[in-house]
Amino acid sequence: MVESEATREARLTRLEKELADLKEALPEHCYGSDGYVSDHRASPEHWQKIEDLEQEIERLRGERRD
Repeated sequence: MVESEATREARLTRLEKELADLKEALPEHCYGSDGYVSDHRASPEHWQKIEDLEQEIERLRGERRD
């Protein structure tokens, strides 16, 4: 089934928001706060989710240009 343009745009918007939320949750954002711990790092799963979302967003943007 071919995804409609409106559905693809809605999905793209949702994925971009999810990506922004994941990036906001990176430990680097708590640097300088009272709760910052120097060895506080994002998990490999967190980074993988970010990479997966970035790839899916690029795929959807590529389809939009076609």
